[in-house]
Amino acid sequence: MSESEPPRRKTLSLKSPVAAPGGPPPLERMVKPSARTTVFTPQAPPPVEPPPPPATGDWKCKPCGTRFDPPAELADEDSVRCPSCNARLGLASDFRSDPPNVAKLRARWLKKA
Repeated sequence: MSESEPPRRKTLSLKSPVAAPGGPPPLERMVKPSARTTVFTPQAPPPVEPPPPPATGDWKCKPCGTRFDPPAELADEDSVRCPSCNARLGLASDFRSDPPNVAKLRARWLKKA
């Protein structure tokens, strides 16, 4: 270092035991347990995952993709609507026919595996 350069400031380290001005106090070092010390840590029970919700509905709305079952109490000339997006999906008679008249429906029948 030449005489024309000003003296440099000390570099602060993250491991420095000195607190930074205006900052939080330094963290205390944790002492590792020796090999002879037995540390008891209680075992937490494994998290209980709820079972996946059962797949409801044999039909899927084409506009929004919601699975549903057409209501059984509707008359044959009543419209079936999606419970999520309220789209008109077809007549109840088209859902009940065997096989369903999929050409007139805005819903897709899901095959059970």
